Amino acid sequence: MSSYYSDQEFTGIDYTQQPLDKGEYDNCTFMECNFENLHLSNSTFLECTFINCNLTNVKFGGTSLNQVLFDGCKLLGADFSVCNIFMLGLRFRESVLNLSNFTALPLKKTTFIDCPMAEVDFTEADLSEARFDKCILTKTNFENSKLLRADFRTAIDYTINPTQTILKGALFSNDNLAGLLRSSGIIIK
Repeated sequence: MSSYYSDQEFTGIDYTQQPLDKGEYDNCTFMECNFENLHLSNSTFLECTFINCNLTNVKFGGTSLNQVLFDGCKLLGADFSVCNIFMLGLRFRESVLNLSNFTALPLKKTTFIDCPMAEVDFTEADLSEARFDKCILTKTNFENSKLLRADFRTAIDYTINPTQTILKGALFSNDNLAGLLRSSGIIIK
């Protein structure tokens, strides 16, 4: 039997020691909680906020994340690619997303603000109108992704192969155009 929680705040809970009830969380806030290596499979988070939480290597198999904000969270190695895509809505602010996986997800209008994102996999993801504001995208993979009108103006250290992505209307700053040429072997000095 699934549990239902609405408009509740969960603070400082170590879910590696005390299990999180599987179920539906509606408009709940999780502050400074530890979810490291947990299976959040088949739970639903609707309009929830995670603040300063550790979600390193969390398993999202079949999890619904609808209008969820991760603020100041550690999401190393989180595999979002196995989330339920129905009404998927994510926002990230000042969260570490290194080694995370977003393969083939519909991420239209997703915002990533001030996030380190080394070696993140966005292969075949739809990032149309996504915003990468002050993000560090070292070795992030955008192969076969859709970047229509995506905003990379303040992002740094990215490599995007224009022949393997859809870039129409994407925004880039003059200072960071080298990231579009790196894959072609062109050297800019």
